[in-house]
Amino acid sequence: MIRKIKSSIQNKLYNKCIQKYSDEIRLQTDPYLIWINETESKRACDSSLSAEVVCIEDCGQDFKIDNNEYEYLIFISKNGRLSNRAYFEIEDFFNNNNDIDIAYADEDIWTTDIVRSAAKSQKDSQGDKDNEIARRIFPWTKPVWSPDTLLSFLYFGNIFVIRKEKFIGIEWLKDTDYKRNIYDFVLKATQQVNTVGHIDKVLFHLYQGGNSKEEIENTIMHKTDFIGVGKYYDDIKASAMERIGVHAEFIEDKVTGVSYPLYDVSENKLVSIIIPSKDNPEVLKQCIKSVYEHSSYTNFEIIVVDNGSGEKNQQIIKEFKKDYAFNYVYEPMEFNFSKMCNIGFEKSRGEYILLLNDDMEAIEDLWLTRMVGQAGLNHTGAVGAKLLYPQTTLIQHAGISNTIYGPGHKLKQMEDNISYYYGRNRFIYDLIGVTAACLLMRREVYKALGGLYEGLAVAYNDVDLCFRIHEIGLFNVQRNDVVLYHHESLSRGDDMQDENKLKRLLAEKDKLYSRHEHLYRHDPFIGTLLNSGEPQYFCRWLEGYEIVNSLDHNDKLERGRKLPDKSKMNNAIMLSIEECGKEKFMKVPVTLSGGKEKELKDYYLVKGWSYVPGADNARYEVKLLFVNSKGMVWELPVQRRYRKDVAKIISGEKNVELSGFCCWICEGAIPADTYELWLTAKDGCSRQRLYRDTNKKIVIEG
Repeated sequence: MIRKIKSSIQNKLYNKCIQKYSDEIRLQTDPYLIWINETESKRACDSSLSAEVVCIEDCGQDFKIDNNEYEYLIFISKNGRLSNRAYFEIEDFFNNNNDIDIAYADEDIWTTDIVRSAAKSQKDSQGDKDNEIARRIFPWTKPVWSPDTLLSFLYFGNIFVIRKEKFIGIEWLKDTDYKRNIYDFVLKATQQVNTVGHIDKVLFHLYQGGNSKEEIENTIMHKTDFIGVGKYYDDIKASAMERIGVHAEFIEDKVTGVSYPLYDVSENKLVSIIIPSKDNPEVLKQCIKSVYEHSSYTNFEIIVVDNGSGEKNQQIIKEFKKDYAFNYVYEPMEFNFSKMCNIGFEKSRGEYILLLNDDMEAIEDLWLTRMVGQAGLNHTGAVGAKLLYPQTTLIQHAGISNTIYGPGHKLKQMEDNISYYYGRNRFIYDLIGVTAACLLMRREVYKALGGLYEGLAVAYNDVDLCFRIHEIGLFNVQRNDVVLYHHESLSRGDDMQDENKLKRLLAEKDKLYSRHEHLYRHDPFIGTLLNSGEPQYFCRWLEGYEIVNSLDHNDKLERGRKLPDKSKMNNAIMLSIEECGKEKFMKVPVTLSGGKEKELKDYYLVKGWSYVPGADNARYEVKLLFVNSKGMVWELPVQRRYRKDVAKIISGEKNVELSGFCCWICEGAIPADTYELWLTAKDGCSRQRLYRDTNKKIVIEG
């Protein structure tokens, strides 16, 4: 009888462990699902907002903004629904931003024909909340205010909000097509204000049907049929330009149907093309020749800065000057891209500066004209081009994104014959950065910024330049209608394949973020939800072990039992510690006593993975132990993380998909000391408790 009772209790405990494990797997295998659970506030969402919802599709000829008594108008598509939190978040945003009169919010897809299979196992008592989660996919996290992106298409999407009184005087287009009316209105409205706001909350769900989640995401991923795209809207864009004294003609790409502005360059100002190069005469010759043969904009000078080519290569370069004129500056020194560009700048005369790698190849005639026209606009900082691998349609560069792992190139090595994620390789986009492999800007801006920072000799110097441009309020513009070939890695090789170069790369990345701490792991032009290190624009969350729910979990940090006699320990836990130390560039808000005010504090991150060989790992609860110099122990529960990579390696083990773990500890949570780190795993079905020394130490400062 006792055995049956014991077995029954253990079965219940085991089933509880398995259910908890299954729920967590369901959560963590869908990044967007866990984002919803972790970041959409659980607080009450009551609102007294004085607002009327206006369907964009109803904005026809006779629509009038002042035909209502409300303070705010919320424009949305009738093919979707507002979030349950929308009124609360909109009211909160405008109450905290009195200088903003128009703002847009993020959105996602609400599937209408399918419900994820995971929802089928949910209990009826969970009701609408789980049904909502089951249907929500594919978030569209929009950039901060981006004037060039708006001139490409209505990136406000299916939701934006205005303070009505501010815009009553705007003349309505009165077209029979609501799309033209709404696009014209938004262009006029944004020109009338000093600041345009972005509510970085998902406040609208667009209805979309399909046979599967994958089919729906694939459809939206490659869509380009947005309001504002194509010649149909060129007259509206031209009128918007005229209102601010800008002139352009529009050129339609017959293949994609995208229409691009070719800004007026009638002043024909001199462009100084600066090309750093060493011991690559044939590649350099190809680059210079292509510039001469594929440039309808002919008022340029070329300055080659050579940091130490051998005599033979010097002679080849000098002979080549007889056929294609350029200024050759020979100055032997250690490779420093920034310094070489700055030397070229000092030798230059142009009102525009173009930084160009020696392994670039121009392939169409209007490339320089398009870039100069864009750079001539007052709000523009740097202008970049789309780069393809030679003789292919594979993307090498379509703008810089500031990812969770550092600056990176989205869409790299992906086919350019289709569009990705709201036209990221099709439309003109404002971005956090563009590559100096082909970067053009006004001389006055380059000079005002002091040129490239020479403390970044090899990597991230262009990113640093673009960060500084962003910080002074100018926009870095990715012109995806400007296409060149990039013979990548011909100049220096691949840094990632050389240990010394990799160390230097990591050191330069640290230096970059020490200069721009507020941009560490943050890209205001793609949002945290999309700043994965991967080339795709798929949703990611917790990939970089982000802190969730602040550090309130440090309240659970408690004095634990003493470590057992080491000779009696079962060291069955297998583990790997991947990171252990103080976060370099970020602080976190920690709630002070009383619960209202918050203080920014330093914190420490420990992350890695662990499992118990030969056991069902769903049974174990893992904690991290901090053992100080006097042997005192503090326990902190870890957060489990889905690790498909680890599970693949140890595929013979049971329930190891959640083998990843991480925890954060805030400075001041435990006394300052040097701590040994141990891992303990408690079996949820018995009294068994395992221990393992991580062989890592962490210094907690006071």
